Amino acid sequence: MLRTVLMGLGVGLGAAVGVGESLGPPEVVLEYVARYLCQANEPDHLLAALDLGGGRVVVAGNRGLALVDLASLPASGSRNALFRLGNLNARNVYRFGSERILVNLNRGETQSSPGFAVVLVDGPRLVLERVVDEPDTLYEKMCVVGSTLYVAAHARGLRIYSLANPGGPVLLGRLESGFVDAFSVAVEGSTAYVADGAGGLKVVDVSDPDQPVLLGGEDLATAVGTAEDVTVRGGHVFVAAGGAGLACYPGGNLARRVLVPVGACAEDLAWVGPYLAVATMDGVTLLAVGPEGVARPVGRETTARRDNGTLRLCEGVAGTADGLLLAADWNFVDVYRPVSGGAASQPDIESTVQRVRFPPSGGTQRVTLTNHGAAPLVIASVTSSAAGFSADFGGGTLLPGESVSFTVAYDGSPQPGSGVIRIGSNDPDENPLPIQVFGRTEYLDPGEPVPDFTLPGLRRDPFTGGLVATTFRLSEQRGKVVWFQVYGYW
Repeated sequence: MLRTVLMGLGVGLGAAVGVGESLGPPEVVLEYVARYLCQANEPDHLLAALDLGGGRVVVAGNRGLALVDLASLPASGSRNALFRLGNLNARNVYRFGSERILVNLNRGETQSSPGFAVVLVDGPRLVLERVVDEPDTLYEKMCVVGSTLYVAAHARGLRIYSLANPGGPVLLGRLESGFVDAFSVAVEGSTAYVADGAGGLKVVDVSDPDQPVLLGGEDLATAVGTAEDVTVRGGHVFVAAGGAGLACYPGGNLARRVLVPVGACAEDLAWVGPYLAVATMDGVTLLAVGPEGVARPVGRETTARRDNGTLRLCEGVAGTADGLLLAADWNFVDVYRPVSGGAASQPDIESTVQRVRFPPSGGTQRVTLTNHGAAPLVIASVTSSAAGFSADFGGGTLLPGESVSFTVAYDGSPQPGSGVIRIGSNDPDENPLPIQVFGRTEYLDPGEPVPDFTLPGLRRDPFTGGLVATTFRLSEQRGKVVWFQVYGYW
């Protein structure tokens, strides 16, 4: 039985499952602390962060690694770093002992191998010791337990390395059969849990690392969403299941799966003190985990729309030893402190829309702003970057819980075809709040049938790095598992 996975929708066929509580009023507020801007003087894709202790954080991105002093970061943001290590197209970072970190690598202009790197933390410096890769194998997220490294290797399943010699990892065992697309792995005791993409959650016996054994798991018929990350604590397993939200498996029991909505497509997980943080396509959701092993949303912060309104996705989350949350969301790494709702002290602006689309003839659309914070929100300005777009609201003050609605209009002018409505306020991390506006567009409302279409494109081969001309026709994908992402500039 084949299953169709639509990114952001999580359509699935399979057994009935429990559904957790939906998002409600926040019990915990993510109070903004500071921001690291980027590794160079232009925007970079910052994908992950790792707490090293002592106030130091490693930030991973397309241009390499940066060692950052967390205490020195101001609320307004800073590009300053203690040290930068370039020539690494870094994706995820993991702690190994007190002196080393392991880094997942993307294929790129300066990195030919999609494997992992061993990096020595030498005081204030980061030193590349070795790169480990495997022909025709794409390594994804990893897990370090003692001196053993577990690697999710997409279509190649699971790899297990010995790190007894930190400078020279040795491949101990591998398990390839039974997997669809292994994204991530987590280990507790002698059991490994693998987030297997459209194949759901897999369970592996790793008591003998030389010969791991697949114990069982979900498949294309029973899985939901796309399993992109996994974590385990106290025997309870949690999976970031893409458009299906967060999947909870109390006691690691696959038959007891409970789905919990997290507001958007779930893609990364991290523990922040007692809370489980889920990175989604447009922000971070914080959840409390009950003793029965089911998570419950208690707070959320939108991070997808900042600055000039260009496309940004929340890629990775991490926790620090003192309970801070690090959200790596492309151009920024934002630092938050979870506090109880009653202890919150900041305003928090929220818009009902992040994008407004108009037909060629023009039109109007209502937008509502709400102050979800604990202090008065002072909206000082509402401006448009393009003459054809306007807003009939000049600003004002919203007390906690108050909202205001206004109209955004497009006059049908042929040029320019897009712009940004910028809302300036005293929100500490969303100033200005951008609302992208598009004119002369044809679009579909939610739930409206999609007509067949064909798109030309270029596909990058992850192993050779070359570009291959291809096409995508919607009707040809019927009954298939489909995973695609569209990147663009506007």
